[in-house]
Amino acid sequence: MLDPKHLEALAAVVDSGGFDKAAERLFITQSAVSQRIRQLEERLGQPVLTRTLPVGTTALGRRLLQHYRQIHLLEAELFDSLETPQQGAGWTRLALGVNNDSLATWFVAAIAPVCRAERVLIDVVLDDQDYTLELMRQGHVLACVSTRPRPVQGGDCLPLGVMRYHGMASPDFARRHFPDGPRAERFAAAPAIVFSAKDDMQTEYLARVAGYRGDYPRLTLPSPQSILEAVRLGLGWSMVPASMAQPALAAGELLDLAPGHTIDLALYWHRWRGESRLMRALAAALEHACRAALLPIENEDLPGPDAVIR
Repeated sequence: MLDPKHLEALAAVVDSGGFDKAAERLFITQSAVSQRIRQLEERLGQPVLTRTLPVGTTALGRRLLQHYRQIHLLEAELFDSLETPQQGAGWTRLALGVNNDSLATWFVAAIAPVCRAERVLIDVVLDDQDYTLELMRQGHVLACVSTRPRPVQGGDCLPLGVMRYHGMASPDFARRHFPDGPRAERFAAAPAIVFSAKDDMQTEYLARVAGYRGDYPRLTLPSPQSILEAVRLGLGWSMVPASMAQPALAAGELLDLAPGHTIDLALYWHRWRGESRLMRALAAALEHACRAALLPIENEDLPGPDAVIR
């Protein structure tokens, strides 16, 4: 059998980003952490970590992380089922991969009932929805929201729904930059607000609305709330989730640059296959909440991770 302390050390090194911080987390010395990792590698006859900055995991290390997190979750559920005063008072910690727009809109409300009822502490790892599944493959998270419609080997995939995005600008910005409507030459000179260098949603929108595939000025704000505020203040135009835009749209602070033209992004919930009661409860809560928070996925070919990234 694998020594649980060795697996705990592996998870601590990966989660904290190094041996020294892992030692602080585990309340042991750095040399003790190194010894546990070395003993684990000697036991398996293969390296589990890459000695890089930041530290990474080998293929074997990723499988061990996945195994450790699943076992840790099942043990927490077992202790809760025993209903002893000390154990029942504990908390279960779950690492989940989520994209920023989901976190800013529907995700927290969707999982809140389960977190309250089951005493769950969520560690959210943020990444673009086209990349969260890699977090799960590498063992950093137990489940994730992703645009990928196919489950990984050993995992399950639950369709959640569609997030709809509109091209939005303030009325004053639209008057200054689009006096004759959303034309290609206007978009070429109008500043766009993007989430990150990976954010291709504006590019896809321009191709669909104006047939424009060239470059355009852009500024970067890595926060959905900040993007909405910047658009409202007239700093640029951007793709904004419909649920976030609705209040400002109703108040006349925003307008839709091309009504009827949207970017629809299908989202899926991925988790490792297993008998975890808590993970089943989370999946059921997400499925229920997303019926109201998201649009239904009507076309299984809809998700386009190679076309739009946010």
